[in-house]
Amino acid sequence: MPLSGRTLPVSSELRWLLDQWQSDGRWPVPEAPRPTSAIVLIRDAVDGLEVFITRQLDARGVEDRNRWAFPTTSLRPGDVRKLPLAGWNSARCARALSIENRSRALHHFSAAARIAFAATGVLLAEDVDREIVAAPQTDWRGTRSRLFTNEVSWSQILRDRDLRLRPDLCKPWLRWINTPTQLHRFDTTFFIATVPFGQEVDFLSPNETSGGWKRPGQILAEAGGDPNSIGASARLIVESLAEVATVGAAMAQVRNVHPLRPEVISVDGEWKVVIQAGKDPHGKGSLRDRAIAVGENDNDQNPGFLTFSGDDDEDDRTDEESEDS
Repeated sequence: MPLSGRTLPVSSELRWLLDQWQSDGRWPVPEAPRPTSAIVLIRDAVDGLEVFITRQLDARGVEDRNRWAFPTTSLRPGDVRKLPLAGWNSARCARALSIENRSRALHHFSAAARIAFAATGVLLAEDVDREIVAAPQTDWRGTRSRLFTNEVSWSQILRDRDLRLRPDLCKPWLRWINTPTQLHRFDTTFFIATVPFGQEVDFLSPNETSGGWKRPGQILAEAGGDPNSIGASARLIVESLAEVATVGAAMAQVRNVHPLRPEVISVDGEWKVVIQAGKDPHGKGSLRDRAIAVGENDNDQNPGFLTFSGDDDEDDRTDEESEDS
C-alpha cells in the first residue's frame, strides 16, 4: 500500500515523553542518528511467504519490550576491518544503497550479515571452494555468543574459518531514520535474505527474546493497530512482504531505499507518526542520498549490539580491504 502521507499511532512510552515535553514547553535537542543494520529472513512455505521475527520480553529495561521486531545491530569496526569479500565490493554495495560512502555501505551489509549469524545462525558466506556455506559447524554457537559480547570480531571469524562474506545475498529493503523526538535515534537499513540451502535457523538471544517463523498476515493480525506491539518500521516491512507471494518475487523487487524520515505531530490532540509524501519505498528507481544522517566520515565507529555479481575485479577488492583496515 502507498506510504505517502500515512499516519501511524505512537507507542504509550513515546506518548508519555511527548506529553511531558509539551507540558514543560521545552523540547530536547535531537541527537545524531546512530547507523544500524537489521536482517529480515524470509522463506517459502506451504501457505505463502514467511518471515523470521522476534518478540522482546515484556520487562522494563529491555529495548522495545514486548514488540515484534527484527534482529538489529549497531555498526562495529570489526565488521569491515580486513573483511574477506566475494561477489560484491564496497562500490557495488554503495550503488545498491544509493549512497556515496562506499565504506559505510559495505559496513551496513556486513553488519546485517553479522547479526544474521549471531542471532539466527544463518551464515551468508562462501567457503574456499566458492560454494555458499551449506551447514554451520557444531562449535559455532559458542562463537556466536562471543560475537554478541564483542569478544571476537565478525571479520576475524570469517578469516579464521577461510570464509568470505557474500553481500549480494542481502537485499536492501527499507531505510528508516526514527523521529527527532525520540531519546535514542537510529538510522537503520533493513535487509532481506533467504536461508541458504542446507542451513537452518538456530535462534540465539542475549536477553531471552523469542523468535520464530510467521506469515506477515499473522503478525499483522496479532499486532492489530497497537503501536506497543509493533514499531512503525517493522509494520511497514511486514505489510510490504504480505503482498509478496514468494522469496523469488521478493528478491526480484526493485526497491527505493531513499531514507524515510517520519515526523511526530499532534492530530486532534493525539500524537501521530507521519510519513511525508515523496518518501515511498515502493517506487521504482533510485535516489542518491548525498546527506547521510550521521555524516560521511569512514572512521565513524558505533560498536555495540542493540536488540536484538561479478562486475568487481580483484584489484579493487584488495585496495578496499587495505583502506578499510
